Amino acid sequence: MRPTRPTLIIVGHGSSTSKAAEVAAREHAETLRQSNRYGSVLVHFLTGGGPVPDLPAGEVFILPFFMSEGYFARRKIPEVFGLVSGERHEPERSLYQCDALGVDPFLAEILKQMAGEACRTLGIATGQAHVVLAAHGSKSSGASREAALFQQGELERIGDFRAVSSFFLEEAPGFEDLMRGRKEDQAPVIVLGLFSAAGPHASVDVPAALTAWEQMEKAAGNSTLAEVHYAGVVGVRPEVVRLIQESVTRRYAAPVRGAK
Repeated sequence: MRPTRPTLIIVGHGSSTSKAAEVAAREHAETLRQSNRYGSVLVHFLTGGGPVPDLPAGEVFILPFFMSEGYFARRKIPEVFGLVSGERHEPERSLYQCDALGVDPFLAEILKQMAGEACRTLGIATGQAHVVLAAHGSKSSGASREAALFQQGELERIGDFRAVSSFFLEEAPGFEDLMRGRKEDQAPVIVLGLFSAAGPHASVDVPAALTAWEQMEKAAGNSTLAEVHYAGVVGVRPEVVRLIQESVTRRYAAPVRGAK
């Protein structure tokens, strides 16, 4: 079953308190509709998103709009869409789950571009910058850490930055811990948010962590601090549209495991 134009569904978490992630997903979906590469581009949210939309016949690709392959990507999405090993096959349609946003190899290219733009803003060479990825983290699951460290490794591989590190909001190391271990290094720090949108974690918690570190250092009498620049959130970047397209293409080319 290889229709001319498949269906794409972007699946996000959704929230009763912040619509930021929903806005980002919907904006990417609208851009993807305009590309005319897909017969339909749908958006569904697991929290407060209502029932799963009617699925057209043909091939349907599900893109988890999550920054890790944690509970929602590994368990909730397969449960909601009735997937087995990331697939579901029916007489009229086949469903395929793509990689989650945060574990896509192309995400590191977007992070590299963000860091490069920040370097130009600061007037420094990329080799002078310490790039730091800010991620959610969790004390109960290693998925967020795994995704962040994967992107850290990819960014180290494709970039030429002085250093690449990660910190977490809900597990160690936090930003203070990270900077304490690099106290003698005064390289400019560029922080990149590993979040799908500019929700509370990205817009409130990350800046608060950076401010807390600065206040702690000044209270300790340390007046010479590394310059810290927060370059924003990766999930809202327009390049994510290309990432989604490449993810679908990669999944499209993968062997069909469940078809008979």
